[in-house]
Amino acid sequence: MTKATLEFDLPDDQGDFNAALRGRDALLILWEIDARLRSLLKHGEPTEAEEKLAEEIRNMIPFHLLDE
Repeated sequence: MTKATLEFDLPDDQGDFNAALRGRDALLILWEIDARLRSLLKHGEPTEAEEKLAEEIRNMIPFHLLDE
């Protein structure tokens, strides 16, 4: 089994430390947002403006991050 160790010099690297701790949660939230928008577009009856906005938001999500 491969292991990785991350080291941070706190408090200087506090932002990076927080990002490392919350990264997985952020990806799960992006996945959920994408799933809801995809469902709206596929099964809902969005207005033209809602459809455009949903597609724009989905295009903002870096999908290569969600494939891991």
